[in-house]
Amino acid sequence: MGTATARRPSVLRMAGGGVHFDGLKAVDDVSIEVRSGQVVGLIGPNGSGKTTTLNLLSGMLRASAGTIRLDDVDLTSMSMRKRVRLGVVRTFQSGRVFARLTVLENVEAAALGSGLGRRRARALAAGIIDELGLRPDADRRAESLTAGRIRITAIARALACRPRFLLLDEPAAGQNESEAVSLIRSIRGFAQDRDCGVLLVEHDMAVVMQTCDHLHVLDSGRTVAEGAPADVRRDPRVIEIYFGKRH
Repeated sequence: MGTATARRPSVLRMAGGGVHFDGLKAVDDVSIEVRSGQVVGLIGPNGSGKTTTLNLLSGMLRASAGTIRLDDVDLTSMSMRKRVRLGVVRTFQSGRVFARLTVLENVEAAALGSGLGRRRARALAAGIIDELGLRPDADRRAESLTAGRIRITAIARALACRPRFLLLDEPAAGQNESEAVSLIRSIRGFAQDRDCGVLLVEHDMAVVMQTCDHLHVLDSGRTVAEGAPADVRRDPRVIEIYFGKRH
């Protein structure tokens, strides 16, 4: 694992957040928070508003209602670029990497972009690659990787930005069972070692249950349940969403 960096405990919080498209409330009055070192799972059926919530928190979308704060800093109207500089970093379902660069070059480029000098950037990139099990692919161009390895490379790039809060959109998709298990350990590890808060959108419930400290469940853009994974799993509203007549 990487070397921990001492930080003041922080909280990323959205209060009463909403986004409306032509009268449709894609996210409506959602309040969610993530604390340093905590892994929060954001779950729900397709179309429930999970990715839209990540877009609001990361600055890809402007909120129609509510506020978003990082400790005492108001992020609500702040651009995505400025939020990244403050340590709020997200990944995407497709995995965004430079196809013609090697895995090591991809991660090093992200570290350089965060303001590190070349020597420190190279050292950080090498450590993250080892931590995420990417060493066998370090010298391969990203365009030659499987979809699962591209996603892990994208996570490595996000880590190289030295986030305070990491927003992960379906990181386990496209991975085999052993890769998913390794990823679970890595997510827990970097959250704890780096005191980094993680908000995780994931359909693989085994990943969610083994990784998350807290779950937040959305349906039709609204919060229907939240709490410890064991409690949420027993919640009648959650059972209905996942196993009811609609599914």
